[in-house]
Amino acid sequence: MNQESPVILLVRNDKIGDLILCIPAITWLKKNLPNAKIVWLVKKELRDLAMLCEQVDDILCDGSFKSLEHNINSYQFDAAISFFSTFRIGYLIKKAGIPIRLAPKTKLAQFFYNHKIIQKRSNSQKPEYEYNTDLVNELFNILKIDNILDIDKPPYIKLDDVKNDQIKKEFIKDYKIDNSNKNIIFIHPGTGGSSNTLSLEDFSRICTGLRTFDNYNFIVHYSVEEEEIANALISKLPKNISVTKIKPTKDKIKMVKNISVCDVFISGSTGPLHIAGALNKKTVGFFPSKKSSTSLRWQTINDFDKRLDFEDTGKGKGVIKIELNKSILEIQKHINKLEIV
Repeated sequence: MNQESPVILLVRNDKIGDLILCIPAITWLKKNLPNAKIVWLVKKELRDLAMLCEQVDDILCDGSFKSLEHNINSYQFDAAISFFSTFRIGYLIKKAGIPIRLAPKTKLAQFFYNHKIIQKRSNSQKPEYEYNTDLVNELFNILKIDNILDIDKPPYIKLDDVKNDQIKKEFIKDYKIDNSNKNIIFIHPGTGGSSNTLSLEDFSRICTGLRTFDNYNFIVHYSVEEEEIANALISKLPKNISVTKIKPTKDKIKMVKNISVCDVFISGSTGPLHIAGALNKKTVGFFPSKKSSTSLRWQTINDFDKRLDFEDTGKGKGVIKIELNKSILEIQKHINKLEIV
């Protein structure tokens, strides 16, 4: 293996949130192996989003078996880490003859790897992003790297300050936000096919409750496929509460720029919530009580004081239920809480 400038394949080829929660591990890897060439294998639809991770040198998109095999072989990788491995990817990585093949010790796919660590992620004993950094740490052990530098703090997705100011000005103008001195709060009622979230009635009650404290700017954020959900939420809000619908987009970079405008992002455990976390925005997340989907495991990667999480009380059917009156007060305090510098 080329110790001076190794070529390393990283794999996380599923959903947005899963991809985002790999970024702290990737930044840590590059920080300690600055001369490494890091190639990230992701879903084709998330290529642009993955490219926002500045520490990645190249992106591989998952595709047909034959094309993916060819692309993997063309790099002559020294090591591969599958943050989550499928049988198909494991087989291709072993077939490519990559010397160091590292993955969680789970399911049949583990047999394609020569370095494995027991994680049992479904037990939710630590955050998902820490399971990912544990795999990177194991690579450091294999390579016998000494004096390991600390993991960087958020934000993990950074937009240029000048461009960010311009993005916000254009957003305020485009969406006709008159009271721009007030907090811009994004409400995302959809799930993106992930865990359950609050009912639309409860999202409406949160907006109504928060509006009694201040004249916040509420933006309903949603994907192209979730417009019906967004319209249904707006229809449940009292007429005296004005809200604005985001202009939904399939462009992942545009979505990140939109989210970068908000002061607070309120949502169930979704990809957009994790993007807000990576941007180090204040987040309010609603999580199931299911053992594999707890708020501990799927917590966002923003600063600790910028997170507020609620877990399902189990009192609802098919939706997450929280103690609303108490939670609205906590959310209000969270919105106005001074940030720790």
